[in-house]
Amino acid sequence: MPPVTETREFKKLAEELYKKNLSLFNANRTLMILQKLYQVMASSFEMEIMVQKYIDAIITDMNFLMGAVYIKYPQENFLRLLALSLAKPTSNSKPDFVAKLQNLKVGLGGMDNIMALVYKSGMKKFVTSLLDVFSFVEDKDVIEKMESTVGIKSTAVYPIVFGSETLGVFLVSMGVKEKDLSQTDNEILSRVSTVFGVAVDRLMIYLNLQKVNEKLKALDAQKDEFISMAAHELRTPMTAIKGYVSMIIEGDTGDIPEKARGFLADANAINERLIRLVNNMLNVSRIEEGRMVYQEEEENLSSAVRTVFSQFRPEAERKGLELKLDVPASITDKVRVDPDRIQEVIGNLLSNAVKYTDKGSVVVRLVQPNANMVRFEVEDTGSGISKEEQEKLFRKFSRAESTVGKTTGTGLGLYISKLLVEKFGGSIGLSSEIAKGSTFWFELPLVS
Repeated sequence: MPPVTETREFKKLAEELYKKNLSLFNANRTLMILQKLYQVMASSFEMEIMVQKYIDAIITDMNFLMGAVYIKYPQENFLRLLALSLAKPTSNSKPDFVAKLQNLKVGLGGMDNIMALVYKSGMKKFVTSLLDVFSFVEDKDVIEKMESTVGIKSTAVYPIVFGSETLGVFLVSMGVKEKDLSQTDNEILSRVSTVFGVAVDRLMIYLNLQKVNEKLKALDAQKDEFISMAAHELRTPMTAIKGYVSMIIEGDTGDIPEKARGFLADANAINERLIRLVNNMLNVSRIEEGRMVYQEEEENLSSAVRTVFSQFRPEAERKGLELKLDVPASITDKVRVDPDRIQEVIGNLLSNAVKYTDKGSVVVRLVQPNANMVRFEVEDTGSGISKEEQEKLFRKFSRAESTVGKTTGTGLGLYISKLLVEKFGGSIGLSSEIAKGSTFWFELPLVS
């Protein structure tokens, strides 16, 4: 028979080992629950769904009976239900209870309810009855029925805090009294409060961004409406100015000095540029609003390319650029487009190549990459465009920063070209390297 002292020591060691194992088990349980919540955060993009998954996980993994999350939305002075979770045994009582809580607004004006008290104080509260939480509900029978049917013994209400700001509250109802809730569960709930804070803060950021985005969309619509109206009002007088200046230059009003003729020619060129700008703005408005009228027909793209190419030969020669045309006679298949609009696209790409190339050459080519597509390319030996700038070139009013100040432009040509090419079922893009030049292209499907 072992000595009494050895038995006591063995018993003491066994108790210490049990405590350590229990502590380790509780720590692992805490980590597993928190890890699960963070996995939900990493995999969910919609905040409402994320918070719902959070409260579902807490109720399931901690064997609670009910959980709910209430938050204060911006510009509101009450708490609104964001997520509600009920354990499976409570399903019989679920419909009435959910309906009662679904549109419930928890006022924050006074301190007469537990949720408002927790929200304002930032301190957790335990209550023995659900009615203490929902004391302001008119139909208290539904709450009492839920509590008695499920066997709720206590409810804990925790603040949802992020930084120094209280964003809402969450509550959990359980089948044990507060004194019987383990220290581990208490610790888990305290940590969960922080996790909820991160999730709800992300939701608030999303809601604020959504609101700002809606305002920006409204402002953008107003801007487009103003531009369209202004363009309409400007086009008529500018067209009249063009006519009158042309008449004076041509001598319809009598002889004019050469110096004055030069000034008038400059004024006419500036006016022409303004007319193109106005027409571009009107075209953008029409295309975006679906008001553009297209006269689509089957067109041989080779013919359109040659027509536009000849228009830019004088400008290229003036700048000392070599303008080359590579259109194989074998490409005879047709595309379905509006001839005027596709010439506008070709003109935009060729105009940019000539405008932004100071020396070297501009090559215009037509290729057929496969049996179903035809590809138009404009290759230049200009300064090239960085990867960062390439990504924004086809946006409205966007220009490469390296060209701003060197040449005039509106940032609408490529945007219009993109809209038109996509309208005809094609795609548009570019490839470019700094100091090596650029190649702008578009592809269109051939007529079957």
